[in-house]
Amino acid sequence: MLQGGRDYQVTVEDDLARWRAGLPDAAVWSYPADDHLFFPGTGPSTPDSYREPQHVDATVVADLADWLARQ
Repeated sequence: MLQGGRDYQVTVEDDLARWRAGLPDAAVWSYPADDHLFFPGTGPSTPDSYREPQHVDATVVADLADWLARQ
């Protein structure tokens, strides 16, 4: 499970905590600087920030590739 720390739609505080409680054996990675789309940034994430062309955080891509290779 992947979670962006700046995600205001699915939050670390509420939603991720529930997922962890419900799936205690699940692999979980959190990316504090990333928003809902795993775009890195600073400050609060907003819907307008999704309109700007960006790239998924390279760390997310690498972590996902590593996890898939182990499956």
